[in-house]
Amino acid sequence: MQDVFQNVGRELPFILLLLALLGFRWRVTPRASVFIRAPMDKVFPLVDFSEGDNQRWQRTRVTCTRIDAPGEVYRLTFVTALATGSVQSSNALFEVVKRDAPRLIEVRRVGLEGKSENSELLRMRTELSPERDGTRFRITYEWGPRPLLAQILGRADLWGSAYRIRGVAETGVPDYRTDALISAGLALVTGAISLWAFAFAFGWGIALLLLAALLVHEFGHLLAYRLIGQPWGRMVFLPFLGAVAVPRLGFVTQGQSVFAAIMGPAFSILIPMAAVAYLTFGPSGIGRDLALSFGLVAVALNLFNLLPVEPLDGGVVLRSVAARLLGSWARFALIAAGLAIMAAGWYAQQILLLIFGALAILMNIRTRKIDTGLEPLSRLQVVISAFAFTSVVAAYAVFMRFFLENLS
Repeated sequence: MQDVFQNVGRELPFILLLLALLGFRWRVTPRASVFIRAPMDKVFPLVDFSEGDNQRWQRTRVTCTRIDAPGEVYRLTFVTALATGSVQSSNALFEVVKRDAPRLIEVRRVGLEGKSENSELLRMRTELSPERDGTRFRITYEWGPRPLLAQILGRADLWGSAYRIRGVAETGVPDYRTDALISAGLALVTGAISLWAFAFAFGWGIALLLLAALLVHEFGHLLAYRLIGQPWGRMVFLPFLGAVAVPRLGFVTQGQSVFAAIMGPAFSILIPMAAVAYLTFGPSGIGRDLALSFGLVAVALNLFNLLPVEPLDGGVVLRSVAARLLGSWARFALIAAGLAIMAAGWYAQQILLLIFGALAILMNIRTRKIDTGLEPLSRLQVVISAFAFTSVVAAYAVFMRFFLENLS
């Protein structure tokens, strides 16, 4: 067990490569193709742009409004009813550049002049062709520059949309079950890759415990999304780095962002609590060794995640609180936190601390807008956030001391 908490070894090149890929952006053009047991003239209206068209994508109502009478410019308005009773909306402008009903429609994004194209959907092309007793449905998205993780999720969303349309064409009911299976499959495949990566670094025993601890941690984030009224998000495991739970919708307030960040390590407290209960009241034997190991892995993982540097959960909390208290000076607090983590890493000879401290510094060297467009934390929320963060860290510190005493 003690080797797990020592310096990073042969996996370091893979960690650096993955971090580079996660930060680098490039254009992506994902494609999906499905067979639909319905004629083309029944499928085409589901993808065509027309005035007053109204569709539902799970909890999101999508309305199409023609805003350029001589031309073919449409506004898509997305309104999502949250479980809390409120709604969240956004819109985007598209121009139909080619329509050959019922075989082809191609649209391009407009209204982005002078704005960044990063992570924006720029073009959609849908092609239909007869095949056997139905239709071959092909759809292509062109995205602006997106990081690796966003590209993976974009492909999952594209395939989910294709099966949703197939369900409507064939039965009149959107197919959301396949979208859920795509999410589960994404988590399963990336989890299997991460399991191998962790086994490569630490051995299969620790790898399994790490994966289980990550699963509980990320479920805490997914639960937070549901508690603030969103649909369930997607979970993706990252080899050597951990995992990430991605919300389906953007946050509206900093309070939502902080709550979602804290929920991961807060929900994970269930693991060391269960381990302590077993070690205190459970029978002796191999079960005690497993409980001790699982508790230590969960505590170490979540304490690391609570470090006050982005993109870790502790860094998200610090970012929002600092932005509320310090305004434009917040980035200097984040740089200071990065320097402190680097110093701790140098003293303890821990490469990962050096890497994440350096990332925090690099992300804030230039002036940046923090939590752009989000409603800022109130004074009460700042106090609650600080109290919740401190309490979770203190709880894990107590658990760590308990496990280390039992380890010796």
